[in-house]
Amino acid sequence: MEELKKLKLEVVAMQDKIKFIDSMKVIINKPFDELSIRFLEDLSGEIKKINKIYTYPDLVYLMMWCAKKNLLKLKKKYKSNSFKIGRGLVFHVCPNNVPVNFIYSFIIGLLSGNSNIVKLPSKNFKERNILLKSINKLFNLKRYQDFKKSNLFINYDHEQENYLTEHISSKSDARIIWGGDKTIETLKKIITPARCIDVCFADRYSVSIINGKKFNLLKQSSLDLLARKYFYDVYSMDQLACNSPHFLFWIGKISEKNKNYFFKKISNIAQKKFSFDEIHMTNKYSNLTDKIMKYKNIGSVKMYENYLYTVEINNQNIDIENIRGVNGIIFQLHIQNINKLSNYVKKKCQTITYFGVRNKEFESLITKYNLLGGDRIVEIGKAFNFNLIWDGIDTINILSRTVGVE
Repeated sequence: MEELKKLKLEVVAMQDKIKFIDSMKVIINKPFDELSIRFLEDLSGEIKKINKIYTYPDLVYLMMWCAKKNLLKLKKKYKSNSFKIGRGLVFHVCPNNVPVNFIYSFIIGLLSGNSNIVKLPSKNFKERNILLKSINKLFNLKRYQDFKKSNLFINYDHEQENYLTEHISSKSDARIIWGGDKTIETLKKIITPARCIDVCFADRYSVSIINGKKFNLLKQSSLDLLARKYFYDVYSMDQLACNSPHFLFWIGKISEKNKNYFFKKISNIAQKKFSFDEIHMTNKYSNLTDKIMKYKNIGSVKMYENYLYTVEINNQNIDIENIRGVNGIIFQLHIQNINKLSNYVKKKCQTITYFGVRNKEFESLITKYNLLGGDRIVEIGKAFNFNLIWDGIDTINILSRTVGVE
């Protein structure tokens, strides 16, 4: 009897969600509409008010990204002489392992002029709840009533997933799908309207590269700064995001003194700024032992207490795609020159963070070796800088339509 009551409640809950989805008002705007910019500016202001906000680095970055000055800079970049307008309703299927991905996906949809349904991560992240509270507060303001009617953040359990995902997809003009290859393959099988477009951000891996000549010349203060930047690249989102680096390639001869100091500094920063608990420690250790058992080419392992593990790779011909750490595991490989990086940048490689390498060297690398990976090349410390061009896709242009007016 109790199970029957529970089932009835779940059915009613799903019916309520469907009713709300069906009653949504689809509103389209020009990209970087004035009200959208104001909404994100207000969201930035709400985040700033949060108590102990600086304990959430990803929210601090979001706050700065949504500042009016940055949004107007982006608007100027996208200024066009043609008439552009949103496509309609965008359905966002967001990953469960990244706390703030859903809000950036929503921002893409909003700034490109669309109405949005955002499937939230199922995990009860603090960042997710903080953002939803702020958004709900803004939606209740009179000036954002149209946004409240035309945008929905929704969470549904596994029992409801297939039906609701299919139902929302049947109404969508575009879908942004974040997830592993299997997730994307499954969602692509769902029938959507003929003109619906899918923008897929599949599973990727990321790497870093440091030029030994430039690194060896660094003084202590510069090493401290580089270590701090690399800490944020590695430890943000527990090293689970696609743009989290797992491999560090050293070019040429490296000063062992500088290298050891660099890693010790990262470990010290992690001790102060990364919230390690027993789960983090267990996952980290089990990840390392799994890699040691699975790959014969794992060499020496150095532990900077429990905060950072560095792992040497012995074989230059190893496929690095699935060798990924968690909570601060850096795999290292020494290469003679930047051209050797072509052996490791495969189609699934997303971000390359670098120090001491010129942009033209990367351009030459990609064209000379016909590389299909490496869609983002940014300085160390900028791995998590959000950009409207992501995985090589210009999201604003693809999610808006150009109306030919002659």
